[in-house]
Amino acid sequence: MKRFFPLKIQTRLKCDYPLLTFEQLVSTNGIGKGKTGRISLRDYVEWQNFPNIMKRENFFTQRKQASTGSIDPILFDNIINYDPVFSECLAKWLLVNYKLNDYPYYDLNIVNIYTDLPQGIQICKSLMTYLKSTLSENMFQRIKYFMMPLYKCDNVPLKVLDGIPGEVSLVQDYPVSPTLLKEKFLIEDPVNILMLNDVIKYTTHDLVRYSSYHNAWEQCFVDVDENGQNNKTFDSDIDYSCKLALDQMFSEQSNIVPDKEIYIPTKLIEIFTTIKNNIPEHRLFTVDTPQRSSPTLLSILKSLLNPRLTGSSQIVEPYSDSIFSDICSGRVYFMTDFLQLQKIYNDINEFSRSCEVEDISDFVEKWMSPSETDTRTLSNGKKPHLEDISNSTLATLHST
Repeated sequence: MKRFFPLKIQTRLKCDYPLLTFEQLVSTNGIGKGKTGRISLRDYVEWQNFPNIMKRENFFTQRKQASTGSIDPILFDNIINYDPVFSECLAKWLLVNYKLNDYPYYDLNIVNIYTDLPQGIQICKSLMTYLKSTLSENMFQRIKYFMMPLYKCDNVPLKVLDGIPGEVSLVQDYPVSPTLLKEKFLIEDPVNILMLNDVIKYTTHDLVRYSSYHNAWEQCFVDVDENGQNNKTFDSDIDYSCKLALDQMFSEQSNIVPDKEIYIPTKLIEIFTTIKNNIPEHRLFTVDTPQRSSPTLLSILKSLLNPRLTGSSQIVEPYSDSIFSDICSGRVYFMTDFLQLQKIYNDINEFSRSCEVEDISDFVEKWMSPSETDTRTLSNGKKPHLEDISNSTLATLHST
């Protein structure tokens, strides 16, 4: 059982603790009693988070509550609330792009990266059922749908796919890693990559700051001593992944605010880079709850006169005031700035691929015909009135 002790912030001292990664923490079940270690805050949060992220219960199983005995107090908007309307709009988006760009030379390949298996299965069923009712049998047979977990999720029974038409596969391995894409999951055709409201918020971030004293970037680490005491510290000896993320986000010095601590989406940058390097012919479609702001007139005027500063993602800790607390047994979320992610994605792909940000209500309104507004029914039995969907906090980041 993992225990997390109260946080002590210490003056930066050179640490000779062995540097451990997320993969090493998983393989050794953490740092043993009497041992020491240094972990990037990014890997520390990921290690704490991942057992609580992957959901594989079936639709008839009541979700497990956190060990605190309380229900998750952070109630994010759920894409399932707008299903099957959303799934059918997504199906149209996929189909139009396929017919315009890939048909008849390639299959329609869809990869859904997920953490919530029941949600992923429901969206897959709605989407594939709609496509089967719309397409000819020959064209429908050209659709290949892959369910790929964000973390290893093996021994999933194939019966979860019962009732889903078409060719749907469960990839029971790690997703979008270079090893998987190069050695096990080889698709030379164009690929549509989906991340539907259960991935972006769980991708871990680095906490960094630009030290005006050292005139250098510093990365946050967690030092664990022999007694299991955790200490937060910043070090200018940053790791490889964090350096890549910093280089990607702060190519211009004018965007740097000295000594300000910010969370940067290192894991997402890794995923976008891996996709670009291994699946260059791809289209991206993501849904999640973005970080939103209420700009003042003064801030709007400043943004018109000066370059937009690179901001921090927002960390959400529903079970504790600190991720170091030993009562923290729920999930830690990150709410990212989608406009910032748009720039990151476009820069990584060097504008050979580009994406845009769109509220989920605008996306649905664009792809749902007026006749469907009166005839379709949501999963909760209600009619899909656009004014209801317009209240959603969800947004999309998708290829153009």
